[in-house]
Amino acid sequence: MLGRRFRGASRILALVSVVLVAGCLLSTWLTEESSSGLRALALRDAFLAWRAEQNPGEPSRLALGWSKGLSSRFTEAHGDAILDFERRRVEVEVTGGGDELGDVWLVDNLPGPGRSVKPEPGDGMVYLGRLRPEGASARLQASLPGAIADGTELDLLVVTPKARGPVEDTVLVGVPTLFQRLEQRTVRHRDERLGLLRALPVPRVLASAGAGNLDALVETGETLFFKETFAGNGRTCGTCHPAENNFTIDPAFIATLSFRDPLFVAEFVPELSENFENPKLMRGLGLILENADGFDAPSTKFTMRGVPHTLALPTSLKPAPRGADGTSTPPNQRTGWSGDGAPGGGTLREFAIGAVTQHFPRTLGRNPGIDFRLPTDEELDALEAFQLSLGRQAELDLSTLVLKDAVARRGLQIFLTADTQGGTVAAGKCNVCHSQAGASLAAAPGFNFNFDTGVEALEDHPADRINPGKRPPDGGFGTNPHPVMAGAFGNGTFNTPTLVEAADTPPFFHNNAVRTLEEAVAFYNSDAFEASPAGRFLAAADSGGIAIQIGPTQVEAVATFLRVINVLENLRSALVRLDALQLAFDAVEVRRASADIRDAILVLRGGSLHFDAVSTLESAQSDLEFASADPFFGRFIAPLAASKVRSARRRIVVE
Repeated sequence: MLGRRFRGASRILALVSVVLVAGCLLSTWLTEESSSGLRALALRDAFLAWRAEQNPGEPSRLALGWSKGLSSRFTEAHGDAILDFERRRVEVEVTGGGDELGDVWLVDNLPGPGRSVKPEPGDGMVYLGRLRPEGASARLQASLPGAIADGTELDLLVVTPKARGPVEDTVLVGVPTLFQRLEQRTVRHRDERLGLLRALPVPRVLASAGAGNLDALVETGETLFFKETFAGNGRTCGTCHPAENNFTIDPAFIATLSFRDPLFVAEFVPELSENFENPKLMRGLGLILENADGFDAPSTKFTMRGVPHTLALPTSLKPAPRGADGTSTPPNQRTGWSGDGAPGGGTLREFAIGAVTQHFPRTLGRNPGIDFRLPTDEELDALEAFQLSLGRQAELDLSTLVLKDAVARRGLQIFLTADTQGGTVAAGKCNVCHSQAGASLAAAPGFNFNFDTGVEALEDHPADRINPGKRPPDGGFGTNPHPVMAGAFGNGTFNTPTLVEAADTPPFFHNNAVRTLEEAVAFYNSDAFEASPAGRFLAAADSGGIAIQIGPTQVEAVATFLRVINVLENLRSALVRLDALQLAFDAVEVRRASADIRDAILVLRGGSLHFDAVSTLESAQSDLEFASADPFFGRFIAPLAASKVRSARRRIVVE
C-alpha cells in the first residue's frame, strides 16, 4: 500500500513539474490533427520513394492475368500492357489463351451507389483494338484516344474474346496501382503541388466530399479495413489481419475470440460448412483455406496457409526481374506467401478484390452482387493507401547497428556472414536472401525473390497430427501442376518475408510449421533445406560447399538478434507516435504507442533479454495508461513516456 502511495505521489510531482515546464506549449498541443496523420506521412514517403525510382516520362506497365473477382472464366494466359500517356501509345502482349482472347479495352468505372470495380453497364469503355498472333504470343500496338490523356480515368485494362465487350466476357485484367493512378494524374495535370503532403489527388468520391488530402484517404481505408463487410458473411479485412495482433492471427489469439466471431463462419453458416475453411486447422494452427489456383475444384484444389502480416509492405512488393527466380509476370507485385497472392495483374490493389471474393461470400457460389459486393475503385484506393502506410517504410542498415547484448551481437555477425571460409560453421548466410533483415536479395537490393526452401518436405507437420490427411500439398507460385508433388499447383517457390517483424508475428513459414523463432532458424540446418533448390544454391556459392551449418548456440544467437531488431522497430514506431503527440494530443495514437511498447516488452521477455529495459518500458506503458484515461494531463505525461522509451532503447543499442 505504501509503495503504491509513494509511486502515486512521485507521479503527481513529476506531472506538476512537467506542467510547469511545458505549459507554454499548451496552445500547440491543442491543435487538431487526424489520428491518421502519421500514417499519411508514411504513405507520402512511400509514394515519393516509388516516384524517385521511376524514370521521368516512363510509360506505365500493367501485368495482365486471370482475376478471381473480375474474370468470367479461368485462364493461364497472361501478359503485359505498356501505356505511354505522354505519347498516347499503348502496347499489349499476351501469352497463352489461344483463340479465346482477341480484343483489348480500357475501362473507366462510373462512380456512384451500386457501382463496383467490375466492368458494368454505364462505365466508360474505350476499344483499343484486336490482338494479332505473333508466334507464341499475340500483340497489339495502337494509339491512345485523346480522351484518355485528357481526362478519362484508367481503372482497368481488359482483354476479352473477339467481338465481346468487357461487361459480357472479361478474361484478362490489368489494374494500375494507387501510385500509378496518382502519377497518371500528375502527368495529366502538370501540377507540382501533387508531390506535397495533403496536396496529392484522391479518388473522385473523396474529392467530392471535400476530403482532398492523404489523411482522409488513409483514414477511409482504415475504416474500410476493419468495418466494411462488403455485404458478405460478416468478415472484414481485419478479421484475419487484426491490428491488436500485429495484423495476423495465431492459435493463441484465435482462442480469445467469441464463438460467433466472423472468423468462424464455417462453423455456424450451413452454406459455408464445406470447402470454405477447416476449423480444426484454423483453431489449432491458424491456417486459412485458400483457393489460390482457382475455384473450379474447391474440394481438391486448395491450400492451407498462415496469415501474413501487412506491415512494411512497401519494402517487399517489388518482384524479382522477369525470369530471375523462375517466376513470371504477373504478378507485378509480391503479395501472399507464394508471391502471387493477388489476382489479375498481381498487385496489392487487386489483393482486396481476391480477398473479398475468397473470404467474404455468403455461399460458395461466390456471385458478385448476391454473395458479396465487389469494392469500388475509391474503396480500393483507400484500402491500398491504408495498407501501404503501415509499419516502416525503409530497410534497416545493419552495418551501423551496434547492439549491447553480446549474444545478439554474435547473432548479427552470423546473420551477415555469407561464407563458411573453408569449413567454419559460423556462416548463417541469412543476409543473402534477407538483405538488411528484410525481404530482398542482397545481390539485388529492393527486389523480392521467390525460393524453394523445402519447407513443404518437412516431416511430422503439426497439421498432419491435428487433422490427418487434411493438409493438401502446396505448390507455391503459379497455377500449373507441380512436377513432383501430386495434387499441388505451382513451381514450389515461396515469397521471401521480411524478418524485422518476425518475433511479433509467429507462427512461421507459409504453413505455420513451427511456433518459435529458434525453430524457424534451426530449420535451415535441416535435411529438408539442404536438399532444396535454395540449399543447393547456397552450397554451390560457398567455398566450403556448405549450405548453412550453425550449432544450437548459434541458432539461439541469431534468434536473439532477430528479437532485438523487432524490439527496436517497436520502439521506433512508439517514438514516432509519442513525438507527434507534442504537436497534437490524440488518444488513438496514445493507444497505438502503448501497443508498440507492449509488443517490445513481450518480445524481450520471450527471449529473457534486457530486463532493465523491460522495467523502464513497463513504466512508460503505465504512464500511457494514465495519459489515455485523462487526456488533459495526458498531454504532459506523453513526453515522460517518450523519455523512458528512449532510455530503454539506449540500454539495447549504442546510438
